[in-house]
Amino acid sequence: MTPKHDANSTAWLVQRAFLAISLMIGFYVFALAIAILLLWIPYAMWTYVGRLPVKLAAASVGAGLTILWALVPRPDRFVPPGPRLEESEHPRLFNLIRSVAAATHQTAPSDVYLLNEMNAWVTHRGGTMGMGSRRVMGVGLPLLQAVSVPEFRAILAHEFGHYSSGDVALGPWIYKTRSTIGRTIAGVHKSVVALPFIWYGNQFLKLTHAVSRRQEFIADHVAARVAGARVQARALRRVTAVAPLFQSYFRSEVVPVLRAGFLPPIAAGFEEFLKTDRIAHASREIAADAEIKGETNAFDTHPSLRDRLAALGCAQDSGEPDEVEERASALLGDPDKHARALLERLIGHDALVQMKPTEWDAAGETVFARQWRELAKSQSTWLSRFTADALPAGKADFVSLSSGLVGAHESNIDDNQRLEHVVFLLGVGIGVLLLEDGWRVRTRPGTPMVLERDSRRFDPMAAVAALSDGTMTTDEWRAQCAAIGIAGRPLGIAA
Repeated sequence: MTPKHDANSTAWLVQRAFLAISLMIGFYVFALAIAILLLWIPYAMWTYVGRLPVKLAAASVGAGLTILWALVPRPDRFVPPGPRLEESEHPRLFNLIRSVAAATHQTAPSDVYLLNEMNAWVTHRGGTMGMGSRRVMGVGLPLLQAVSVPEFRAILAHEFGHYSSGDVALGPWIYKTRSTIGRTIAGVHKSVVALPFIWYGNQFLKLTHAVSRRQEFIADHVAARVAGARVQARALRRVTAVAPLFQSYFRSEVVPVLRAGFLPPIAAGFEEFLKTDRIAHASREIAADAEIKGETNAFDTHPSLRDRLAALGCAQDSGEPDEVEERASALLGDPDKHARALLERLIGHDALVQMKPTEWDAAGETVFARQWRELAKSQSTWLSRFTADALPAGKADFVSLSSGLVGAHESNIDDNQRLEHVVFLLGVGIGVLLLEDGWRVRTRPGTPMVLERDSRRFDPMAAVAALSDGTMTTDEWRAQCAAIGIAGRPLGIAA
């Protein structure tokens, strides 16, 4: 960013921040005036009309008091978002934080907390409306695993850039006002009184979110100045791509194992997950899609990836590092120890100690094979309608089969979701037949579940999916069933 651009951005930001503060003050004046008017209505009716309708009085007084109660400031009671990291145990991490704070002319945070998120943030905590507070930082363990040390340095610089843009100082006031508007609307949402608050709230959100987006641009350029524009662009692409993938990993790979009572190496599994070809390809696609198609609307707090990369002058830049770089998780050491600490915070110490440690190699048999059998048993009536080698073919036939599976609470799911449901259940039925024949489930983080026996491998989900989308013919499917010895066998019998 050129100095002229810096000056223009600062001037724009000051103007919008001043307008946001004016709107904050205006909201409290506006709300107080409406509350007083509502409380005055019963008095006016009695004084000037000579009668007081009970329902009108109750509604007016109730709405007025609700608005007044919503305006009362709430203290910021800080609840630590994760384990507090100690400098004595993580000197490299804290040295990096201090060096970036110095490079951005900021004071280092007083506390740093570890999070189970693909995210990092800085803020003020404690006090009221930002006054009497202290600086704290949150750093996600999955983030540290996903980015390199130079990329993490850029992320830290971006976060400290929020201090220099005034975001952290203005943020508590904006957040509190948004919360107050939300409380007010929630309290009077069933009455016509809510309409002016909804209108005012929308205008406030549009303006303050525009300020937030400009602050993101300023923070990006602070990061570019400290770490380099290409490194900051790489960090943005990486976080954009890996954030949804972490959610998928935790939901699809980790949670089923935890629910079965086993504790796998969560952090090591995530690192392996990210290195698989399938996930690496998905990561590139997510980032590319966000860069090409991403758009920013008036209610977004962050600009789109495309806009942020363009502002950095790094659009269409592959962003690949020149050499292999150290992962930021090395700044902590022993990621799985920290993953267990995060999990303990989530589920409690007693639940954690009752879990049986296991390796990912064992999860196929100890978790997923058992879950397949239980699901096949619960759906045995539906599965018994089919023999292994006489399944339907084509999307339309598969979707039509979902009518017996979709519950009343799932009536709004679309055809693709119905198709996935049927493919998965038929794949489970095939899988359970093979389990009864001595095949074993094998899976690793980021790889599909396959069945193995001797030197043979078979992926029932992929095979049924190929049948549903027409990439496999019914004759080819029958041949496969004959080859693995399940031709003619009903799917529900094993269950």
